[in-house]
This record gives sequence, structure tokens and C-alpha cells, in this order.
Amino acid sequence: MTHLASARVGSAVIATLGMLTLGACSFDPPGPTAAQAEATLKADIDWLVKSTHAKDVTVTDEGGKDIPCGEGKAKRTYGVAGVDTSSIDEPVIIFNMLTGGLGKRGYKVVSVDWEKPSNESVKDKSRVRITVDSSRKKHFEIFGETQCLRASL
Repeated sequence: MTHLASARVGSAVIATLGMLTLGACSFDPPGPTAAQAEATLKADIDWLVKSTHAKDVTVTDEGGKDIPCGEGKAKRTYGVAGVDTSSIDEPVIIFNMLTGGLGKRGYKVVSVDWEKPSNESVKDKSRVRITVDSSRKKHFEIFGETQCLRASL
């Protein structure tokens, strides 16, 4: 093999390795399925409700099924509503208590509406989003959904 031919082969190998490296860097790991993310969502919402002074808690969206949202992908939802039994009557206080609880579970607030009050918090690692609403005196609603993820098997 001539020196020129050897250089061409070497360049082709380097170019191929470079493309493989770039491809590996842009590869998005599959992460959880919709069902796996839903399990986190339910556990976090149930924990939050148990850590408050709540009564008359009802499941408003039991989830448990894939909602198609893309090619071979799905999301899942879960929601509850209840009444706060603490001596605090201010919706903002209940709202802050619920939001603080989500913070303890690794959620970050991404939007707040102080008029209602309500907010959206996300837990990026688990790929879930939870909305807390305490706009009615002594009442709260917590609704969550997963991102559009691989459909459950």
C-alpha cells in the first residue's frame, strides 16, 4: 500500500470514528417508560397528601393507562383533590405548604399564578410535572402528568 493510500484509509477511519462519537453524544437515553414515570408521580402525590392535614381526599384521575402522544410514545396522568383540616384558612398558606412538600421530593417550580394560587413544578429526572391549585378556601387539587415517553410494555 502506498503512503497516499494509507493516508486515505486512515482519514476514512478517523472520519467514521468522529461520526460515531458525534452520534453517541447526541443519543438521548431512553429513560423511564410512561408507566415507570407514573409510578413516581403517584408516589409523590400520595406522599404529599399524607404529609398534610387532609380529609375527604378523592382521586380525580386514577391514571393507569397510556395516552398516545406521539409515534410509539404515551403519557400518563394522576390527580387528587381534598380538604385541608389545619387551622389555616388562607389558600396561599396551603399552597405554600404543598409546594414546599414537592420541593422536598426534588421538584422545581416552573410557573406560579399567585392570583389563584396555583403552580407547576417539575421533577426532570423522573420526567413528571405536577400542578397544585388551592384557589378555593380549605380545598386543594393536585394533578400530575408524565412527559411524552416510551409507551409501556
